[in-house]
Amino acid sequence: MCLAGCLPLLPLLIPIFANGRACRRASRGFACVNPPVKLKDFIARIPYLAWVVIYTALCAGVFAAILGAVTPELREELDNYQQLGVLMMVWSAGGVLGALQGGRMAQRYAPRPLFLSYTAAALLAISLIVLSPNFGTLLAGFFLVALCETALFTLAHSILANISPQAELRARMLSMVDLAFSLGNLVAPMAVIGVQQFSTSWRMPYAVYLLPLLTVLVAFWPRRHFVNLAPIHHAEAGGPSMGYVQLLRRPVVFWAVLGGVLSGFLEWGQNFWYVSFGINAQHLSPNAARIGLEFFVAGMIAARLWQAFWHSRWPLRQKLWRLNLLALAGMAMNVALAGQGGWVVAGLGNFLFGVGVGVVFPVLLAIMIDDMPAQASKLSALLMIGYSVGSQLAGVVVGSLSDLVGLHWAYASMLLVVLAFTGVVWRIVGFAAPAQLQPQA
Repeated sequence: MCLAGCLPLLPLLIPIFANGRACRRASRGFACVNPPVKLKDFIARIPYLAWVVIYTALCAGVFAAILGAVTPELREELDNYQQLGVLMMVWSAGGVLGALQGGRMAQRYAPRPLFLSYTAAALLAISLIVLSPNFGTLLAGFFLVALCETALFTLAHSILANISPQAELRARMLSMVDLAFSLGNLVAPMAVIGVQQFSTSWRMPYAVYLLPLLTVLVAFWPRRHFVNLAPIHHAEAGGPSMGYVQLLRRPVVFWAVLGGVLSGFLEWGQNFWYVSFGINAQHLSPNAARIGLEFFVAGMIAARLWQAFWHSRWPLRQKLWRLNLLALAGMAMNVALAGQGGWVVAGLGNFLFGVGVGVVFPVLLAIMIDDMPAQASKLSALLMIGYSVGSQLAGVVVGSLSDLVGLHWAYASMLLVVLAFTGVVWRIVGFAAPAQLQPQA
């Protein structure tokens, strides 16, 4: 409960700490082109808006993980697992629409009114979830929240690009946004455990979530932080624009997007279904199963920290292949050793699986951009949609199979998806990297 209570304070404390030190370095600006920026100096130079964007990602990560943590309680209120799968599918569909529309809106309107509108609409949608009298209203609430938060993420990336003229600093900020989302995933199960000490209703964690989301609205309210921002230009330099179908005809793009679909299935299938699997197949208590999910998120965070801040001599394709083998080992442990070894085996399997899938998205995107740098925004949109499609399939497929063959075997279908992803990665590794590709940090 204390974790949930501390969340609203973060956007107020972190910018004050950072900006207090940054003002003493104002004469340096963002330009630092030769040696890598030390972590302490990097944090001190992050402006207020970027901190609020990072905090927004933390809140979005919390919301994304609440559903998996309260699945057992929500399932008791629904008729069957298939309804739960439909709910997850509708949530993912809202994310796809938000990604498509969010980019267009960011090109046409100023950031501040969009941020305030998206956040206010999300507050109303979560209130609808908390007060929903029937399944249809619940679906509408999740759809609207997903639409607003995905559009908000698109706008957040635009803001970071606008306030961060240096490429290195911009890339590290985007990595911090990714990390913040993962940290939100990590906080959510523990926050749910704390909230359920006072109420076992699945609605109560969403009601508590209204408070940190309200602080996002307050943090983005000051007009002075948006003075120098303008609507984002939609055109990209460096070559003629290509349509989505044309891009998918490129073998590297096709296989990378297919890998995104499978990786989205795995990442969100784990978030959606592991707690229920841990209770029913691994014979863990509800809270132990939620802690097992924490190991998965911790593995993802470890991989993202390594990707963002530690040097690696592995080329991107080699990194993707080796991490995929860890994901395969972790999922095999979960399925083959279900009910054995208690939380130790479950935690190790989840951690390995989290490390294996934690940086798939940025690595796949980097591989595509290396192949076609002039089409970066459309490649990003394709991969995001691929992940959304994968998450929809995870909700519907595993939910439907659970009613037919039981949750244990339905969850085991994810091992088949990992094997399919291994084949996709092998195919991507087979493509020659561009001549200019160097080992990545």
